Amino acid sequence: MANHRKNNSRMRNHYQNFSMSAWLLLSIFTAAGVFLTACSNHSSSARHSRGTPPQRSSASVEKQLLSTVKQAESHEPGNPLLLSSLYSLARYYQDEKKFDQAAIQYQRIIELKEAQVGSNHPELAQALTRYAQILHQANRHSEAKSVTARAKSILAKSASNSSGQ
Repeated sequence: MANHRKNNSRMRNHYQNFSMSAWLLLSIFTAAGVFLTACSNHSSSARHSRGTPPQRSSASVEKQLLSTVKQAESHEPGNPLLLSSLYSLARYYQDEKKFDQAAIQYQRIIELKEAQVGSNHPELAQALTRYAQILHQANRHSEAKSVTARAKSILAKSASNSSGQ
C-alpha cells in the first residue's frame, strides 16, 4: 500500500511539473503571438492612412513578455523556457529600439548560457555576437568590440578543438 501511495505521489508531481511547463510554453507562444500581431498591425497602419490601430499596445506586449519571463524564473535553474523568454523580450526591446533594455536581457542570457554550457561553447559565442550587435545599435562600440573579440576567440577555440579530433 505504501508503494502505491509513493507511485501516486510521483505521478502527481510529474503531472504538476508537466502542466506548469505546458502553461509556460503556452504563455511564451501567446506573448510571441501578441508581439507579432502588434508588429503586423503597427506596420499595416503605418502603410495606410486609415489603417486600423494596433489591437494591443506596445506596453501590453511588453507586460505579457515580462510576465512570461517572471513565470519562467519560478522554475528550476537552467530551464530552457527562461532563455527562450529572455530572447523574446530582448528581441522585443531591440525592435522597439530600446537597446539598453535589450542589452540587459542579453547580459542575463549570457550569464545563464555560460552556466549551462561553459565559457568556451559555440552557443555562448552566438549569444555574445547578438549582444555585440545590440551594443553597436546602442552606440556602445568599444564594449561591442570587446564582446565580439570574446565571441571570435570562443569560435576559434571551438574550431581548433573540432579539427584536432
